[in-house]
Amino acid sequence: MTIPELPKDLIEEILCYVPATSLKRLRSTCKEWNRLFKDDRRFARKHFDKAAKQCLPLISTKYHNVPCLMSLNLTGIMPSLEVKSKIRRIDSDSKHPISKMKNYRVFHCGGLLLCYDESAILVWNPLTGENRWIKTGNRRDKGRTFVLGYYLEDEKPCYKILSFYSDSNDSEIFEFNSDSWRFIDDICPGWSLLNPCQCVSLKGNTYMFALDETKTCVSLLKYDYSTEKSILVPLPYKSHCFEETSLSVVREEKLSVLLQRDKSSKTEIWVTNETTTKEMVLSWSKVLALDLSPHLELWYNGSFFLEEEKKVIMISNGWLEEENEPEDNLYIVGEDANKATQVYTIDGCGSAVYNYVPSLVQIERARGKRKRVDS
Repeated sequence: MTIPELPKDLIEEILCYVPATSLKRLRSTCKEWNRLFKDDRRFARKHFDKAAKQCLPLISTKYHNVPCLMSLNLTGIMPSLEVKSKIRRIDSDSKHPISKMKNYRVFHCGGLLLCYDESAILVWNPLTGENRWIKTGNRRDKGRTFVLGYYLEDEKPCYKILSFYSDSNDSEIFEFNSDSWRFIDDICPGWSLLNPCQCVSLKGNTYMFALDETKTCVSLLKYDYSTEKSILVPLPYKSHCFEETSLSVVREEKLSVLLQRDKSSKTEIWVTNETTTKEMVLSWSKVLALDLSPHLELWYNGSFFLEEEKKVIMISNGWLEEENEPEDNLYIVGEDANKATQVYTIDGCGSAVYNYVPSLVQIERARGKRKRVDS
């Protein structure tokens, strides 16, 4: 029996397990498959839930005005890394093309990238080219952070953008289906955010570091977009402060934190068990404990990418050389007997490294508006 002779439902079920990057190449097979991959929100969501996640390291640098994919080779004696070409350009006719955005930040959420600067917000699916520009509103933009999240309603993702400041309790929510901003209550009552730039998304929820009002406990906060409330997520151990902290996601399944209690302690990488969308019962496991050079330390906005199986991390734009300004370098750190055995510097890299999962997920539109795609 050939593929055209198989039942339609069976073909779709098989395609749900094909990696997203491969499905993109199959779009030209026939018009029906092209429509299925481009326009069917039901299939896109089903595929995201069932297909194996292709978790790729993505970096934005001051030398590349569009985020770039990286190829990491861990075979052989000497690990190597190559910064590949830009993942995809945004349409050149847009009023604020990403190549003209100044000092923009990137936030990843389930295959979509939220890119923003002080004047514009872009939500972008690099795999399909679909994008949507959003106005930041009339609020002051200095010190403002934007993150993307969603919740499921009748198995359909409902997207929102959360906006908050590092120096006040002012917070807003943008709803995609109504195309509007609205004020909300303080997102973390009784807590203050330690570093608003260190936020990650996992299964639609946003996670961030926070300090309680008594300044005796550092924890994670999980922001739930269905209730628009924050939930406390304890770290592996209690402390009133850490010398170093950073947050990441592993294969869209687990949280990962980088912690160092003080300068004399090892830098530790912890991961959670796989999380679910309904329950937040987490246990932590330590996967790395590194004795790093005393001349290297994690900077305020440091970010990292964890290869859990091979116990290797990449750390970007967060490392300071002693007595120097922050350098635009990327480090690859491996473990051997709980010690860092290799630290490599890649000249010319910089700002931040992200976990990126290619996806067919479509961007929610305001009622009555058509989607825009960069072909």
